[in-house]
Order: sequence, then C-alpha cells, then structure tokens
Amino acid sequence: MKKRKANQRVFIIILLIIIFVVCITVLLFNLTTSKTLKMDKNDKDFNKDYTTFYEDITYVNSDNFIKNINSLIELGYSIQDINLIYDTFDEKEINLITNSKYDSDITNYIKLDYFKKENIGRYIAFKYDENKLDYSYFAKDFKKDLTYEDIVTYVNIGLDQEYYTNVNNVSNETDIKILVNKYHKLDEDYEPDDLVLIDTKYATEGQKLRKEAALAFENMAKAAKEDKINIYAGSAYRSYDYQDWLYNKYVLEDGFTNAETYSARAGYSEHQTGLAVDILNKNWTLIDEDDSEYTWLVNNSYKYGFILRYKRGYENITGYMFEDWHFRYLGKEVANDIHNFNLTYEEYIAKQA
Repeated sequence: MKKRKANQRVFIIILLIIIFVVCITVLLFNLTTSKTLKMDKNDKDFNKDYTTFYEDITYVNSDNFIKNINSLIELGYSIQDINLIYDTFDEKEINLITNSKYDSDITNYIKLDYFKKENIGRYIAFKYDENKLDYSYFAKDFKKDLTYEDIVTYVNIGLDQEYYTNVNNVSNETDIKILVNKYHKLDEDYEPDDLVLIDTKYATEGQKLRKEAALAFENMAKAAKEDKINIYAGSAYRSYDYQDWLYNKYVLEDGFTNAETYSARAGYSEHQTGLAVDILNKNWTLIDEDDSEYTWLVNNSYKYGFILRYKRGYENITGYMFEDWHFRYLGKEVANDIHNFNLTYEEYIAKQA
C-alpha cells in the first residue's frame, strides 16, 4: 500500500513538472512570436498615437521593427498591408518600401504569380518615374497610365533600365527558348553546333537554322504550299561578324537612331541563335502584312512552333519596329501560349513564375 502511494506521489510530481514546462514554453512562445507592439512601450520609437495599429500587427523580432512600422503607417499602409508586407519581404526590401512613395498597388503586385520580391523597389520607382522609357526610340507611343500588371511585367523584362545596360550574357544557353534582345547578348564566337541547311525548295541558297527549327520550317512551308501559299527562308542564321557588318551598313545608310529601330547590334541579334528567320513571299521578297503569306503565317505559324517576333503596337516592349517578315522558332508549346495570350516573347518570359 505504501509503495502504491509513493508511486502516486512520483507520478503527480512528474505531471506537475510537465505542466510547468508546457506553461513556460507557451509563455515564451507568446512573448517572442505572437506579441504585438503594444508590449514594447519602452522602445524609443514607440508612438502612443499608433497604439490601435500596434495591437493588430504581428510582432517580428527586428531592431528597426517599430521604426519601420511607423513609417509604413505614415505612408498610408493599412494593418492588413503591413502584416502582408512583413510576411513577404525581408528587412532590406522593407527599407526600400519605407523609403519610397506610398504605392496602393503593393498588395496587387504580391498577388501576381510572376511578382519577384527582389524587384519591389524597382516596381515602385518605375510607377512614379515621369520619364518612363524616354530612352526608347518609340517613347512617344508609350502609355504612361500603367496597370500594376504592366509595371511588374515591364520591370521583369528590364524596361525600367536603358537598352544595353545590365546586360545578361546568354552564350552558355542551348535551349531553344533562349532569349536574345537588347538586354541579353551572345558572345562573338557563339555558334550553335546543330545548324543545318534548309531545303532549297523552301529557302534561298545556304540558309541555315538549328536542326529542330529547320525541320519545323520545312514542315510549315509544306503545309503552306498545300494551302497554295509559298513561303521561303530569306535570311536565317547570321554570324556575329556578318551581323556587325550589316548593322554598321544600316547606320551608314540611315543614321544611328533609325538603324537602332530595326537592326540589332552584333551579339544582340536573334539570327545568331539559329532560331530566327526572315521570310520571303512567292515573289522572293520580304513578306508584307498585306500579303496572303503574312495572313497565313499569323494564323498558322504557331502550330509549327514559330511566332511573329516583332508585332505592331509592342515596339516599346521588343525594342524594334514592327517586322512583318521576322519569325522566331520556340517550339509548339511556347508558340501556342504566346499566340493564345497575344504576348510578345519578352512578356511571356516576364510572366513566368
């Protein structure tokens, strides 16, 4: 009997110890992770006028927490916004927000699948930049009243920065989805190792594309022919040196500014990828938007993995004038998406999560 009572006492003591440990753990958890700013009245940045805000803001253990909270409140952010901001960003990014103008679209940016939190400062700066895209040769056609979707897309593309700045070298990429434009360039010695000649039934002499693209072009040309449409590859792969010669020729003929609207600098040309082709009509001249060949291509090229690369009305995005004849191979899946959603390739890339 005595032994049984002793065991009961031991059990009760152990139980009390467990309860005590649990209570202490819960208390510490609440103090460190769940408390609100109301508990930090001794902090030098504590502002009693914001007490009602503080009560509903989830506490974060950070040296500048209250200071940043005050700044966000003063900028006009709601309690819901502030909690979302702290759930999304680190302190460096929050400092960018507190040092920027109030942006009512900030929660809308965050909700986009392709929002990149490291770009938050650039999104806000771009929105309030009165000289958006002034460096572009097509700036007069640029709409200034951008939606938050536009802002996130354009900044992801890099359009908040001048052409040929912060350039990304893509020479190591072998995927057919390689992006080459005024922000992504190729080395002087870049040449795809799978270039093949396009059948001269569908091309001028000596035109090459990467093997997959060449086969797709030939299949597209065959299908067009069945619809009594004749298309030919007029200019496909170009080397760095040839593009350099061509670009400088255009500069001499039309001047630098004009040449920049339609000709790529060496290293920045899609033709060097072996995935772009300038297409000729039945008369062996570059196709025009009034040609039946153009209409057929716009309605069918995506089925074979090609897109019209430089569309009318998107000059500020692509950096080039509308080119009826310039088509780019991307494979059927990507070409279908771009066709269905009426995007440029830049927008498609920018909207990838």
